[in-house]
Amino acid sequence: MNNSKASVLNSSVALNPYVLYLAMLSVGMGQTVIYAVMPALGRELGLDTIQLWLPFFDQNWQPGKLAITSLSAMTALVFALVAPYWGRKSDSLGRKSVILIGLFGYTLGTLLFNVVAYAGFQGLITGGMLWLLLILARVVHAAIMSATFPASNAYIIDVTPLTDRAKGLGRMSAANQLGVLMGPVMAATVVAGFLMPLMIQASITLICALLVYYFLPESRELNVQGGDDLTKIRRLKDKKSLVKLSFFDPRYRFILPVGLVLYTMQGMVQQTLGFYCEDVLGMSRMTSVQFYATAMMFSSLAMIAAQLFIVQRSSLNCSTLIRCGLPFCALGYATIAFTASQLGLLLGMAMFGLGVGLVMPGFSAAASYTVDSREQGNLSGLIGSIAGMGFVIGPIMGGAIYNLHLSGPCILAAITLSFLALYVSINKRFSNLGTEN
Repeated sequence: MNNSKASVLNSSVALNPYVLYLAMLSVGMGQTVIYAVMPALGRELGLDTIQLWLPFFDQNWQPGKLAITSLSAMTALVFALVAPYWGRKSDSLGRKSVILIGLFGYTLGTLLFNVVAYAGFQGLITGGMLWLLLILARVVHAAIMSATFPASNAYIIDVTPLTDRAKGLGRMSAANQLGVLMGPVMAATVVAGFLMPLMIQASITLICALLVYYFLPESRELNVQGGDDLTKIRRLKDKKSLVKLSFFDPRYRFILPVGLVLYTMQGMVQQTLGFYCEDVLGMSRMTSVQFYATAMMFSSLAMIAAQLFIVQRSSLNCSTLIRCGLPFCALGYATIAFTASQLGLLLGMAMFGLGVGLVMPGFSAAASYTVDSREQGNLSGLIGSIAGMGFVIGPIMGGAIYNLHLSGPCILAAITLSFLALYVSINKRFSNLGTEN
């Protein structure tokens, strides 16, 4: 009887990543849709023309495009603050429970945002009140959906052999990017209304949440159904002794700036590319949404190619992946900035995608090697927070810089990532990442 249960459990563990990959694919689809739709959606709602009363200065302030980019920035800020909490919770509650919280939260948050936006289109809510309610909806969305990412990363680390960790995380990232690639299919439904792509995305995520609920078993690391009593006691003791990790822990603090800078530059550029297509490339509002989605497809294809054909099939260590990827990221943004053409934007996004496809699996795996197994969820939460913080700083910077120079965000990103590549190449602590264990 026990052998039969063990056999079933082992079979489930062997299959479980694929259910999780599907869930991450769904989340990736949502990333493309929101970035493709948000600039045009914000303009249609008139957010870039609202005026806010500043009582201390006794005057009105018109934030312009910053009112639109702030929606993403506020979402990312909440994500950055809450993701570490969910990472720690996944170490104690279990990965599956926290993943489910995130997926159901993603669905509910999207529906809430759509309700508020629909009220705006109907003229029931306008001006500053509409803007504030949209921000509130995105805050609720981010506070719950942020559970998915750290718990999912920790799950893959749990079920992947140590030597294949970068490859396992690369497969997860590839699934996410495949979703990013498929997202433009939904963005094309904008012809039926600006909220239609978001409604479709909410439905797909709900389906994925149900599949995870029924078919994803708990990860091996937190599963205490098998083993002797001593093993169970040790695992339970580990859960009770969990501590809150610090961003400045000397074990990994030299790695985290890579993620922070990369995510900040990515958020800065992606949030303004929708405006760029309309203002620099001379496209109509509807066409800019569709072309932006196409550019994201080029980026995602390049990411998937890097993760499936380079990361998976090579023996490159974490340090090499990061060092090879960052120059491509910088070159991609430089291409967008200095060509100012449709072809240049597509080519630049493809080069950036190739670079990110190498950097991010290396970055996540490198950080994971620095802590033990019972701290992986905790650390994944910090990494999620780093990503969120990047998408707080980036969109705000992008909105402000774009008002001064239309190509400014891309130029700054290219320069900054070039310096980041130099930092990684001369920092000797990166040299042995992925080889020490």
